[in-house]
Amino acid sequence: MNVKNYILLILMGMTLVGCSNNDGTEHNQDPCGFINFKYYNGSQDLLGEMSNDYILIAVDSIYPNHEIEDFISTLNTFDQNYNYLIHKAENYKFKEIPLKLKASKSCEEISKIISDLNQDPIISYAHFTLKTNNCTNLIWEPIGDLCIDSYGSSFYVKVLNENDLTDLNQMIAKTNTELVGQNQFMERWFELRATKNSKGDGLAMANFFYESGLFEHSEPGISKYPVQ
Repeated sequence: MNVKNYILLILMGMTLVGCSNNDGTEHNQDPCGFINFKYYNGSQDLLGEMSNDYILIAVDSIYPNHEIEDFISTLNTFDQNYNYLIHKAENYKFKEIPLKLKASKSCEEISKIISDLNQDPIISYAHFTLKTNNCTNLIWEPIGDLCIDSYGSSFYVKVLNENDLTDLNQMIAKTNTELVGQNQFMERWFELRATKNSKGDGLAMANFFYESGLFEHSEPGISKYPVQ
């Protein structure tokens, strides 16, 4: 089974047996642009609290690691002594790197850093990260002492009728997102991708597509990264 189909199976499982957070925390979009929820069973499902110490950046896989490392070495906002890891992501199209800030930042400050990063041609996307107490992978193996969650540029939409993609195509045009492809085993599921020219990032677009009322489900691709 390829990576895309594996992700879709995980998403289907989340849809059927997902665990919603019922801790009373308000689910919303912060004025600075941070979003702390996705949709599950028609309701907002809390993803977690924003991390003030890390930002996720992604670079196209065509860039060799040494060029990525040279670029990161120029970013004075980040801790240059931090031993970051370069992760392959989204069917190996991107390399994702969680970077540690020199000092904790507010949501507004992180939003400005993300905006500045996205101006650089080498950056495919830069995203907020989220605190988590869970530092295990999908098969419950420990992957580090401290982890953060974040999301990629891809999101996954389940259409009402795979033979009529009018709404999907119109929403893609409206949001300036990209169609990556249709899942070969679950034909109502489509992978889409947000770019720096889209109306929002992968999480924002996943929520926006669901809020349109035109689709049965719309899920972001949430990932976990060890940072210690």
